[in-house]
Amino acid sequence: MNKLLNSFIVFFISLPMSAFAENTSLKPVSVEAFSMMGALNMAMGLVVVIALILGLAWVLKKYGHLPNSNQVDMKVLGGLSLGAREKAILIEVENTRLLVGVTPGHIQTLHILDSDSKKNNIDLDSNTFEAKLESVMENKK
Repeated sequence: MNKLLNSFIVFFISLPMSAFAENTSLKPVSVEAFSMMGALNMAMGLVVVIALILGLAWVLKKYGHLPNSNQVDMKVLGGLSLGAREKAILIEVENTRLLVGVTPGHIQTLHILDSDSKKNNIDLDSNTFEAKLESVMENKK
């Protein structure tokens, strides 16, 4: 790997020297200090490079997540700040709700909510939006 890198470096260093070696007579070349075509060419090159960087960032953001076989179904349902650096967080892991206390040096499960409390929390009585939506959907059938 290192030898390959060294050979590329030697090739690129010797490239301009070989161009001068072919010309036996060196003629002075006049170069304009500033030309509009050169500035336009440089600006277009800059736009292409920035567009390429933004396009690659978008592609990585959209498709960069590789599927993970050991992924756990976990959601953060909410949190409450208890102090300057302490929080109580409600999470759901594989249909089990946990109340977790988080401090800078420690994480502790405070309470495990059973599945019955989850069902009672979302009880469909006649005043909820879900119940009204369900009744409208039933009437349309």
